[in-house]
Amino acid sequence: MCPCLLFRSRIFAPFKAFDSMDFHSLKVNKITPETADTVTLEFQIPADLQEMFAYKQGQHITVRREMGGHEVRRSYSMSSSPLEPRFAVTVKKVEGGQMSTFLHDSVKEGDTLEIAPPDGRFFIPVNPEKRRTYYIFGAGSGITPLLSILKTILEGEPMSAIFLLYGSRNEESIIFREELERLSERYTGQLFVEHIISQPKKEAAGSFLGIFKKYTSNWAGKTGRIDARAVTGYLDENLAHGPEEDCHYFICGPGNMADTVKIALLERGIPAKQIHTEHFVNPTHTPGEFSLASGETGARLIVHLNGKRIETTIPHGATILDVMVREKHDAPYSCTAGACSTCMAKVIQGKVKMDACYALDDEEVKAGYCLTCQSHAETELVEISYDM
Repeated sequence: MCPCLLFRSRIFAPFKAFDSMDFHSLKVNKITPETADTVTLEFQIPADLQEMFAYKQGQHITVRREMGGHEVRRSYSMSSSPLEPRFAVTVKKVEGGQMSTFLHDSVKEGDTLEIAPPDGRFFIPVNPEKRRTYYIFGAGSGITPLLSILKTILEGEPMSAIFLLYGSRNEESIIFREELERLSERYTGQLFVEHIISQPKKEAAGSFLGIFKKYTSNWAGKTGRIDARAVTGYLDENLAHGPEEDCHYFICGPGNMADTVKIALLERGIPAKQIHTEHFVNPTHTPGEFSLASGETGARLIVHLNGKRIETTIPHGATILDVMVREKHDAPYSCTAGACSTCMAKVIQGKVKMDACYALDDEEVKAGYCLTCQSHAETELVEISYDM
């Protein structure tokens, strides 16, 4: 989760690693620059926390820090594979982003950060007996969880093939470029990587009649963005040879890129259950910050959290998470943008309306699950439970 912070389509099965968020101080033992605005942070996991911090490919951690007088939490995807002897996340500096700027500019090797254990459902189980085909579409820092996924598949499913289409702004902004080249060479015939650049670097190449300069680009690959046309063309160029049900599609990127790719796949007749998406979103709201109108009472709110029953009210305009944070209840949350599912709860009574719902699929919503960072009361009484 970004940030590029997080959505998904998946087989319905609510999953949480832990009922509540336990933060632990982890030491940063290595920092590796990836591009001018992106770094990889490797953490040292103590022996007594190894089991707690075990993770699946494609999951994320949550970083917590006091900033500007309030607590800031952000989720960042694992870029390492659980099959590697390292625990790493990759962070892209976001303009105006408090946490990403701090992690990129201020954190040094040897510093400690408050980290919650890995969470997330952007993966499917790896099966060494399977011969599958994976089509992976990434853009920008969306490559972070996808790298974790493809490295795990390459080792854990040696008979499977992976086709990656990765979009970047220019050559200098390609994250993990050298690592992807090494992986392509090592897993020749199993991993196929193609880049697409939206703004290839242009260089002056003389002039015409000494007046007008000509510009050329040394980029020989695809140009443009990963839109519906690019997706269709890429699939046509790399058609699967195995049974249709053995194909899976993973998508992660900023803005509407993930939605665009998913729609293109669905229009091609690909079943939704084989499409797995994750969006990176920059949060725009600090949980707990809301104003009360004069004389406003709000709806009645009952919350079951960590075995306790909490009764309070939820004002118009505030989310359930806003109330939990302001009243200092230890409710789980991370991205606050409706993308990571950390704040997921189940509605027992009443109805809620979500501003955004990237992390839950239709079946989960029908089953009564909601994202509390996005949920407003629509009835006079709302009762939810985090203890699922």
